[in-house]
Amino acid sequence: YPGDPGPPGGDCAVHISAMGTGIPHLKVGDAALGHGLAALASLSKSDARLMAAITDSLSFEQACTLPTTWCTVHMSLLAARPASGHDVLLHAGAGGVGLTSKEYCHFIGNRAMANVGRPYKHFYLHKMGLAGRTLSSRDGSAFALGASKLLGSGRLRFSLNSLSADFIACTFALLRQDGKLCEIGKRAVWSYERHAAALHSNFTMIALDSTIEQTPWWMCGVLKQLSARADAFVLH
Repeated sequence: YPGDPGPPGGDCAVHISAMGTGIPHLKVGDAALGHGLAALASLSKSDARLMAAITDSLSFEQACTLPTTWCTVHMSLLAARPASGHDVLLHAGAGGVGLTSKEYCHFIGNRAMANVGRPYKHFYLHKMGLAGRTLSSRDGSAFALGASKLLGSGRLRFSLNSLSADFIACTFALLRQDGKLCEIGKRAVWSYERHAAALHSNFTMIALDSTIEQTPWWMCGVLKQLSARADAFVLH
């Protein structure tokens, strides 16, 4: 990203020590998660619309790992709206977004597959319920062949993409007519114009930073939903 990134830290889990007026969903002393400014400092500031209260269902260590990854996955699934039983593909399945999306898709009832690199990552995802449903993230040809074999005569309803080069074209080829690819990558991604010239499937770029800036109250609702899901023990 061009420009000054500002002081380090974004996702945070905090005790609220002071706040302004007109903030109905928080109070001083609350534990909260969200997006802060200079969140790696001992004292950080934030827009209250980018914070939500949490209970002891999440530790601070757990809570601070969730805002960006979970909100990104939530936005992607809202855009694609896959239903129970649909086949979905999760690129980079052992990363933060990949693990979160695997858990979210299990909650919805999707049939997930994921690609990863090193053998220990395949083993880890097998233990998480994806035994026999992991693919290569190193070789585009091996990935395409493996995914096609898993799908058989079917096609993908949704893919959450963060890879580049051959993996983008292969993923589009695996989508069904009403399938959707949600792109969270930033390097060597397809433009809307290139996609429109090549394919008829749906394509959406997901940019959490722009959404935070443009619709902070909507983001507040998403963070409240995240907190509620944690209270219901449907995410970790």
